Amino acid sequence: MKTGLYVHIPFCMKKCPYCSFAVAVGQTGREEDYISALEREAFAYKGMAVESVYIGGGTPSCLSTSGIERLFCLIRDNFKVSEHAEITFEANPESITTEKARLLRAIGVNRMSLGVQSLNDARLESLGRTHDADQAVRAFDMLRVCGFSNISIDVMYGFSEQTHVALAEDLKAVLALKSEHVSLYALNIEQRSLYFARGKQVDADAQADMYEIVRRVVEAEGLLQYEVSNFAKPGFVSAHNMNYWRGGEYIGLGMSAHSHRDERRYWNADTLPLYLSMMQEKGNAMTGEELLCGVDKLTEIFLFGLRMNEGVDLNELERRMNVELPMEKKEALESFIDMGLLEEDGLFIRATDQGRLVLDEISARLI
Repeated sequence: MKTGLYVHIPFCMKKCPYCSFAVAVGQTGREEDYISALEREAFAYKGMAVESVYIGGGTPSCLSTSGIERLFCLIRDNFKVSEHAEITFEANPESITTEKARLLRAIGVNRMSLGVQSLNDARLESLGRTHDADQAVRAFDMLRVCGFSNISIDVMYGFSEQTHVALAEDLKAVLALKSEHVSLYALNIEQRSLYFARGKQVDADAQADMYEIVRRVVEAEGLLQYEVSNFAKPGFVSAHNMNYWRGGEYIGLGMSAHSHRDERRYWNADTLPLYLSMMQEKGNAMTGEELLCGVDKLTEIFLFGLRMNEGVDLNELERRMNVELPMEKKEALESFIDMGLLEEDGLFIRATDQGRLVLDEISARLI
């Protein structure tokens, strides 16, 4: 079974109003302390082989060049990174520089994920982003010049004031950049976000209509959908994320990071002060864990499989895990198939176009 490595860099210059992630705003002065804690945490896994590496956040591109060098030294010193590993680094347009991009390429990063979100300046302002459309385009072009041939772009849609025409125009502007991969996210109002605190709401039905526009426009540009929110050119599917969705194992380092190993999932403290103090005092920052085995693990992997266009072979999954999905859950599956929300294609079960719009509801019934 493959193992991926995720490293969380929590630093942000500003917290976007829609963001519910664990971030540390205005704390870049703690960079050295944080990387020292990562070094100590990584040492516990010394010698472990990993097939993919993902540096996420937060805003990893907030790191200084010396911080980036230390980060990749600790990864190489403690993990056996596969020669052909996909190594992804997240960046925002306003904080990625030519110097950082050249360093990342030289260090071995072969996939960049750029947080564009939109190429409409009014939309970017409403999202609280600190870059404009011109900065985003310049950042993308700079990554190309620095030698990156695998770039993913994050795009957000589904704003209450966004018309279908404006959505299509924005998508076409983003797709004109010709990235290899696009991750598309509907605006959600999460409890830990400023939007939630302000009482902002979204129209789920309107977002469902927008999702269909998104799919059509993106696929018309030659990017194929392989997961509910992800589209890629042939050969550029995210290996790291596919490992998650197929139930693979992964190590998470840093504040709020989760790990999944040996039928056990565990996670770290989700605030910077607590993470740093726990690493200093105990050598680990774990604040919770759960066992994943039997029917629970089977169900989780199956539900992740429904997010992917390829679907999931339930019979093969049951054989591999030596456990069967309970009869009441199989009956629920049959009802979803009868309703046209799921479909059987040979040995595989997958969500239909209509089913992708209500996958959260389907999952809730099957958990």
